[in-house]
This record gives sequence, structure tokens and C-alpha cells, in this order.
Amino acid sequence: MSHSPAARRVPDALSRRRPTWLEIDLDALAANFRVLSEAAGGRPLWCVVKAEAYSHGAMACSRTLERAGAAGLVVALPEEGMALRRGGIRLPILLSGPLPAGGADPLLEHDITPALSRTEDLRRLEDAAARRGARASFHLEVDSGMTRMGLPPHRVDAFMQAAAGCTHCHLEAVFSHLASVHEPGDEAARRQLECFSDTVRHVRKLAGRDVPSHLASSPALCAFPQAACDMARPGLLLYGVSPAPTLNPPAGLAPVLSLRASLVLIQEVPAGVRVGYGGTWTSPADTCLGVISLGYADGLWRDCAGQAEAILDGKRVPYVGAVNMDLAQIDLGVGRHAQPGDVVTIIGCHGGEAITLEELATRTGRTVYEWLTNLGGRVPRLTYRSGRLDHVWTPIGSLSMEC
Repeated sequence: MSHSPAARRVPDALSRRRPTWLEIDLDALAANFRVLSEAAGGRPLWCVVKAEAYSHGAMACSRTLERAGAAGLVVALPEEGMALRRGGIRLPILLSGPLPAGGADPLLEHDITPALSRTEDLRRLEDAAARRGARASFHLEVDSGMTRMGLPPHRVDAFMQAAAGCTHCHLEAVFSHLASVHEPGDEAARRQLECFSDTVRHVRKLAGRDVPSHLASSPALCAFPQAACDMARPGLLLYGVSPAPTLNPPAGLAPVLSLRASLVLIQEVPAGVRVGYGGTWTSPADTCLGVISLGYADGLWRDCAGQAEAILDGKRVPYVGAVNMDLAQIDLGVGRHAQPGDVVTIIGCHGGEAITLEELATRTGRTVYEWLTNLGGRVPRLTYRSGRLDHVWTPIGSLSMEC
């Protein structure tokens, strides 16, 4: 989002807030959806928006994806789906996580489709739907080799027999998760696909109809087109991020998120001075250090010093000292005409330089999933649509604000 005014100065909307923010480009999200729809051969896309849409903001992203033509949304927690319904989302919502301990009534009340893999849960859904005089849909999750959740193939007959006796439940689709698709032609993924395909054929035979199936997540869309099935289930790729360094995402995807903060303090430091908690870094020469109001409570990992860099005025600057809970320091060097208020880019583009999540993950020995989902709830999100600031909000409710 280098075109955004926020890349050059602190947005006016944050004048009374900490000068740290995330920019969310909803136009890029919509464009990424179109790219992935084409990559999936026009198949319906169920878009993953769990964990606040990987920290991008589930509500804003869901509304954008709904307008873009998504077939449905996928969440991990019941409350994630309920929040989307309260926000006016009308798309089908699939709960990929377990059924709530208290029963299926909250899901039926909010028109959320559960993923089932146990006959006990099927009975709970049937009982709840019967009490309401409703008809409930569900997706059958099959364990094709992930060994996590899912119905083992040898138990499909018993489950389908139980489903045949249900008068208020409808099997809408069957799906599974690939455990490893980090390289094209992954042998483990091929075995899982074979297992899943056999199971789907058996489910269809028992159901007496062509039950739709879905298997392809973001990694599969990059490296395993055979897993496309009837629908696809993209997550990370929607946000313009590659799941792994070994994968080649479809061409045309663009990052949706940028993370920026402004300098709050600049100080001259002579050579030989220990810096930060534990004095883990000592200035090798006279230099200037800048402080930004961003720390590990916000998702900037404590050990970024010596591993990662930021961008100031189009040039890279290293983190020094241990990142604090709320603050971090960067080495500005000498001769740089920086001043408090200048914008530092932690993730994103500025002045011809770019720092991607993929780079940060590689440099720090973490995954892009960890980097994204650890971006803290204290950081305001600024959503942009058609190049203009559309909305400002903060995940922590007590800090919320409207624009």
C-alpha cells in the first residue's frame, strides 16, 4: 500500500492514539479473490476468515469477499461465526472447529453450518434441529491422513447409516485437510488425495447422490491442482501471502496488509553503550537510535534484533536491543535527517523498498501464519477502499473507534 498517505505520515485518525497502525487494502483483497477464483478454475471459493481473517479484520474482509462473489466463509470458533452474523453477513458460514460443548442450538440460531466427524455430534445436531422444527446442514470431515479431527474412513459406513436415519439433518459436503503440501508433487499429499477420493466415492454411493467435496487450501492451490475437487478453501493466499517459501502462488496476488509506526524519540548514542533490557546490543560506533511504539505485545517478536529490519525513508534500518513489550529500537546511523513523527514501515512497501511477511518469517525462523496471527489487538486497523480511508477500528473493544 505504498500509495496510501499513511506511508508518509501518521494518519489524522490516529492523532489521539499511539502512532502505530495496520493498513488493510480491501481492493487488493477483492483482486486476490478474483485471481484465486481463476486459479481454481471458476470453482466456488469458501474463504477462510478465522482468527480475525488472519489479523486483517474478519468483518471488513467478509463484507469484501461477499461482494466479490465468495460461495461461503470458514471460521474456527462458534463466536467468530456469530460475530459475522451480528455484523450482517449473509453468506453461508462453515464452522471448521468442534461443535460447542453446550450443543448445536447456538449454531442453528445463527445459521452456521458445522463440520461433523462423530455420530454423537450428528445426533446432537439432529436433536437440536428437531426441537426447533428446522433443517440443519453439515459438512462431513474425513481424516485422510492429518490425524487430527475427522472421521476415519473405516467408520464412514456407520456414520452414513446414522445420517440416513436423520430427518432434520442434511449432508451438504464432505471435506478433509492436507497435512503437507509444501512442494509440488508431495507424495504424502498424493496419498491423502487418493484416500480422500476413495472415501468421497464411497460417501456418494451410500448417499445415493453426488455430494460436493472440498480439499484444496492455499498450499494446494499453489502446488497440488489435483486437489481442486468441487470447491476450494483458500485462506492465506487471499491476503497475498505465500504459505511456504517452496511454493509458487498464482501470479497477480498482492499483499493486503502493511504495518507501520512513527518514530516517537530519537537519541544520539556514543560508541560502546549497551542498549535495552539485558544490554544485548552494544553500539559499535557513534550512532542515532530511534524508538517506535511497537513491541512483542503487538506481534513484533522479541528476538527481531539481529535478524530483521524495518524501512525508514526508503532505506532499511536494523532493530537493535531486545524488543520490549511496547517499544522497539532501530539503528538510524549517523547523518540521517530523521525526526519524531517520521513513519517506519515494519511490513510493507515504502520508497521502493519492501519488507514482506515471507522475508520476516524466513529471517526469524517462524511461519507467516505465526507472524500474521500474532499481530496484537492493541494495534488499530485502517481499512482502505478505492484508495480512500474507509474505516478505523481496534480489535480490543475498549479501544474501538469509528471513522
